[in-house]
Amino acid sequence: MKLAEYLRELDQPLADGSLPLEQFAERAGTTVGYLRVHVLCARKPASLRYMRRLAAASEGRVSLLDVLRHYGVPPEELKEQAA
Repeated sequence: MKLAEYLRELDQPLADGSLPLEQFAERAGTTVGYLRVHVLCARKPASLRYMRRLAAASEGRVSLLDVLRHYGVPPEELKEQAA
């Protein structure tokens, strides 16, 4: 799943009024505001460590590869790393 799609899905309140994006932000060690402003639109570059935290916080819904793509890592760089 693409990271942006996943974050938008989490940014919908549940029937009890809770916001799943808040739990994700806590697992990732960040804030909902930072996710909405900087991560969702990939406005700021992120460290590999932070990208790994985002992938891990998704609990398997978003792979590290998808997070790397979200941040614009070129496909040829991804191929080099796989080799």
